[in-house]
Amino acid sequence: MSNFNGKELFKKYYDSYMEDLVSLLKCPSVLDKFDPSNKEAPFGKGIREALDKALEIGQRMGFSVHNVDNYCGYMDYGMGDETLIILAHLDVVPAIGPWSHDPFDPVIKNNRIYARGSSDDKGPLLSALYALKMLKDEGFMPNKKIRFFVGCDEETGSRGLEHYLSLYGEAEYGFSPDAEYPLIYAEKGISRITFSGKSSSPIKSFKSGTVANIVPDTAKVKLEGINLSKEFMEYLKETGLSGSVEGDEYTLKGVACHGSIPEKGINAALMLSHFLSRYIDDNFLKFQEEYLYNDFKAERFGVAHHDEEMGDISNNAGVYNYENGEFSIVCNFRYPKGLDFDSSMKHIENLVSKYNIKLTVDSNSPVHYVPKDSKLVSDLLDAYKKWVEYAPFDKTVEPFSIGGGTYARDFKNAVAFGALFPGEEDSMHMIDESSDIDSLILSVFIYKDAIVNLTK
Repeated sequence: MSNFNGKELFKKYYDSYMEDLVSLLKCPSVLDKFDPSNKEAPFGKGIREALDKALEIGQRMGFSVHNVDNYCGYMDYGMGDETLIILAHLDVVPAIGPWSHDPFDPVIKNNRIYARGSSDDKGPLLSALYALKMLKDEGFMPNKKIRFFVGCDEETGSRGLEHYLSLYGEAEYGFSPDAEYPLIYAEKGISRITFSGKSSSPIKSFKSGTVANIVPDTAKVKLEGINLSKEFMEYLKETGLSGSVEGDEYTLKGVACHGSIPEKGINAALMLSHFLSRYIDDNFLKFQEEYLYNDFKAERFGVAHHDEEMGDISNNAGVYNYENGEFSIVCNFRYPKGLDFDSSMKHIENLVSKYNIKLTVDSNSPVHYVPKDSKLVSDLLDAYKKWVEYAPFDKTVEPFSIGGGTYARDFKNAVAFGALFPGEEDSMHMIDESSDIDSLILSVFIYKDAIVNLTK
C-alpha cells in the first residue's frame, strides 16, 4: 500500500489489536448444533467462547456490553434518539479441506494472517470495533447511539439476529463490515431448498457437504452388488480429479468455494453423481443429470433470470444425505430482483415430481435493496473515497450488488461496507483463509470516518 504507514498511524493500538485478533481467531466458532434448550451455549461451546471473548474485549475498551441470552451480544456507545448499528458476526463456516496448518491456530506470513474467520468476519469485526474505540478515546460524542452488534450464527440461519430483532427491533441506520468495498447496496434473495425422495439402487449411502452455502469438496458413496472401481479410476483420469476406492466406498475430491459463486468451485457431489449416472439407473441420479449437473443458473429448471444490477440466479447443491433408500439434497438458491420466487418454486416442484421428488422451501430471505443515492450510501462512500488512494489494488468507488448475504439484509436502511478491497485476494469460506494485515488496519481508519459521517 503506497504511502500508507498503518503501523505508525495505529501504533498506539497495533499490539493490542493483533493480540485481540489472535484470541478471537483461536475460538473454534463453528456451529456445533443449534440447541435452544442449551441456555448456556445454544450454538455450541466454540461460538459461546467467541461471544465471551468479543464482549470481554468490548468491556475492556469501556463500552456498555450486553449478552443477549447467549444468542448474540452488543456494545453501546453514545446517546441519541436514533441508532446506528454496526453488524458483525463471530461464527465461521467449517474449516474443511487440506489446510496447511491448524485453521484455529493463526499463522502470520508475508504480512497476512491465516486462520478461519480472518476475513469472514473476525478481522473486519475487530477493525470496526477498534475504529469505535479510537473515536471514544478521542472524546468524540455522536448524535446517535452507536450499537456494535456481534452475532453468533450468521452463516447458518441468523437465529441470533432474529432473536435480537424480536427484543429490540430495527435501528435507523446500519452497516455490516462483512463483505467488500467500496459498498454493497443490494443483495440477492437467499433461500434454502431441499429436494427429497426415495430410491432403490446399488447406492447404500451417499454423503457430501456440511452447509448449503459452500460448494462441497468431498463426496463419498458406498455401493453394493456392483464394482465400479476400474471405471471410477478411469473417470478420475478423464476429469483430472482426485479420489480413491476403499472396499465398497468411493471418494471424490472437488474444490470448495462460496455457495454464491458455485461455478468457481468443483462440486464433488455433482461430479460423483455424474459418474454414477453412467452405470446406475435411479431417480436420485437422473434428477441431478437433468437439472443440477453443470447448471449453476437454474436454466434447465426453466426459471433462469437476469437483472442488470444484480446479475443471475445461482444454485449450489451443498449438502447430500442418502441412507436406507431415502435421500435429500439441500441447495443454496440465490436470486436477483425481478424473480417471482413463489411461482418459480412451484414450477420447479412440478418439474421434479416426475422423479417422485419433493421440493421443500426451508427458508427464504427476499432481495435486499438500498438506493444508491441514499444518504447512508453517500456518507459511507465519502469515508472510503478519503482513503481509497491507499487501497492495494483497484481504486474504484462505484457501489455494487452481490449474490452473498450479510446481516444488512435484515434492516431496511443498512448496507455491507468492506472489508475486502477491490482486486484483493478473496479467501472467504476457502482453504487457508487469510487477510492482509495492512488492509485490516486501513479499514480501521475508513470505519472511523464512516462512523463520524453517520453520527456527527
